[in-house]
Amino acid sequence: MNKKLKTGVWGVCGRPRFRSGLIILLCLIAALAASFIYKTKADRYSVLIGEDSGIVKKIKNIDTLVIDADYFSESDISRLRNQGVRKIYTYINIGSIEKSRKYYQDYEKYTLDCYENWPDEKWIDVAEKNWQEFIASRVDEFIKKGVDGFFVDNADVYYMYPRDDVYNGIENVLSYIQNKDKKIIINGGDSFVKRYFSENDNSIFDGVNQENVYTSYDFDNKRYVRNDKETRDYYTQYLDLVTQHGCTAYVTEYAVDKRIQREAAEYSRKHKYICYVSNNIDLLVKKPY
Repeated sequence: MNKKLKTGVWGVCGRPRFRSGLIILLCLIAALAASFIYKTKADRYSVLIGEDSGIVKKIKNIDTLVIDADYFSESDISRLRNQGVRKIYTYINIGSIEKSRKYYQDYEKYTLDCYENWPDEKWIDVAEKNWQEFIASRVDEFIKKGVDGFFVDNADVYYMYPRDDVYNGIENVLSYIQNKDKKIIINGGDSFVKRYFSENDNSIFDGVNQENVYTSYDFDNKRYVRNDKETRDYYTQYLDLVTQHGCTAYVTEYAVDKRIQREAAEYSRKHKYICYVSNNIDLLVKKPY
């Protein structure tokens, strides 16, 4: 606070009623400033891919919403739009497959290793043409439902299996989406994205979402914690690279502690990332704690 506001004209003249009024005014300004900090871009982005259509009536006035359109109908998506949701992205998993998906058995033959910390999930060989064609059919299905874009998960399969055919498989899927004139946010995918930027001048994706920049989830002890500085710095450099190439940087953080939630939101605001802070790793509507 500026010291003149404490010992300036009002203090010298000895008029405490004005000093009290000034203090009240400053408190109001501070409260509005704090409100502004946490109601900028950070609060207009929501990632709720663990939810189904039961949340439709609860969701209003969001700039960018990410859902799993597998569990929403065309009318659900239309209703969300009528309730002030301006951009609707659907989750689409191109690099792994969950056993709970109805199509798992049809594509199990293309699966690779188990997915660490997620026992219901396996990596899948995105180089397989049949898998690429299936993903293309899902893209078409979701477009018919009215989505604006795709939140593409597990391009990290290229990190796990750094083969040219895997890289090309991911690029094929992204190109298919781009040719449909739909927006693309890649979730994670740093190994793929860095190679893509090194080989191409123009991007076929519009943004990158990185989970756990400021925060982390300790799977062994089932705790939400702050991330270590080395990891945080790495992801910050990665997202800065993303913005340097004209893409939007999104962040999804996980924290239960209110103070850590605020710290994570402030860190993204400082770096001009668009941030969503969830209090659960299942990405459900925020649970009461």
